[in-house]
Amino acid sequence: MKHGNKLLKRLLACALAVCTCAAFMTSCGNDDSSSSAAPADSSSAAETTTAPESSAPESSEADDSQAEEVTPIDVTQGATEEMLERAYIYNGDLSRLAAVIKRAQDDRLNTTNICYFGDSISAGSGASKGSKSYGELFKAWWSENISINVQVQQQSIGATDSYLAVHRFKGDVAEVDCLPTLDGVQLPQIIIIEYINDENTEFYKETMDSLVRMALSLDSNPAVIILEPTVDNGSSPQDQHLAVAQHYNVPFISYHDAVMPEIEKGSFAWTDISNDTVHPNDPGHAMVAQMIEGLVTYTMDNMDTIGTEVTPFDPATESLTGDKYANADRIDRKRTSDAVKCVDEGTFTEQSAKQWPYINDYATYNGGSCTWEITAQNIGIAYYKTTNGLTGKATVSVDGEEVATLDGDFPGGWGNYTEIESIYQGDKTETHTVTLTVPEGDADDFYILSWLIS
Repeated sequence: MKHGNKLLKRLLACALAVCTCAAFMTSCGNDDSSSSAAPADSSSAAETTTAPESSAPESSEADDSQAEEVTPIDVTQGATEEMLERAYIYNGDLSRLAAVIKRAQDDRLNTTNICYFGDSISAGSGASKGSKSYGELFKAWWSENISINVQVQQQSIGATDSYLAVHRFKGDVAEVDCLPTLDGVQLPQIIIIEYINDENTEFYKETMDSLVRMALSLDSNPAVIILEPTVDNGSSPQDQHLAVAQHYNVPFISYHDAVMPEIEKGSFAWTDISNDTVHPNDPGHAMVAQMIEGLVTYTMDNMDTIGTEVTPFDPATESLTGDKYANADRIDRKRTSDAVKCVDEGTFTEQSAKQWPYINDYATYNGGSCTWEITAQNIGIAYYKTTNGLTGKATVSVDGEEVATLDGDFPGGWGNYTEIESIYQGDKTETHTVTLTVPEGDADDFYILSWLIS
């Protein structure tokens, strides 16, 4: 399925993400970045903050006499106390985070593995260099304030959403051995989830629901935190993401609620915290890091009352939306599964040039068809869109019925990128025959990057 107004965000994300290295150099944290504002009581969930709509004044004279004085905010000095208070709209259960802190403090050999699982913002786009990204700022802060033994598992990919994320979590996080550590840690202890490319729809409540369940279910009992950014007009999928956070008692930090009211009343401008319509700049990234640091500081200061005993996630816990994407996975030439079998490669026999971030794809350069047997309830596809004018359209049929037309051409675009589309949703797991056909002609290249199954 296409996801409407998400295209602009994807374009900006990809354009920046290709310039961003997946693993950043560590830098020292800003002494002013730590928060003294205590998050709200974790037993209650605050309503999301919505900026009031502006209305034209009856007269400039009345406006001058009644206008509230606005105090400018220097964003280079970090978020204000009021901004931080708004950011912590739901603390959830902080015992997992408290347990991670205690473990790190109890033994200097214990390594804390922080996983960033998001899009271009979490990958660091918008920051002037890697060390200025919120992820590296928070890592540096943790090293200085909690434990020096900390490492980052950077699994963020620009221009992607939680629909792709829920399908790649298994292969990119749950089954990935991290860098060698002193204590042999492999799975992350902290997972920060961030997807501004989601839309504020039920579809993305479903994908985030299954994604959070997967993260909570890891054997490492990680502290899962949802981070909610915003775009320049204030839109975000916060309603859907917050509902998931509240259902599973997962801490939720809203950069959206922190900054948008200040922009609306004129304390600072969007251009002060971003160089485009989506990505935080250096001050923006610093404020995001400050908000995460504040949550950790509050947890550290209140560990006696929060507690450090963690109850493993019970898979029988009722799902908010039915866990539609349980057991989701991403399958390609390298990551194979008995549930996805190519029964006739046809002309899709050559592997394409290595295109970031997928390098194990099926490709045709002469049109034609390929046929698959896919056993799943839901089926999606990741394919490549190019600007060279050589990539054409492909029709997809499931069990003989045409279900989608995929256009791989991106004429006049800024560059190539990965498109993700849901092509089939069923009521139960069954084996389906899936055929993809590309007509021969001037534009008869096509790249299947991976199949998404659940």
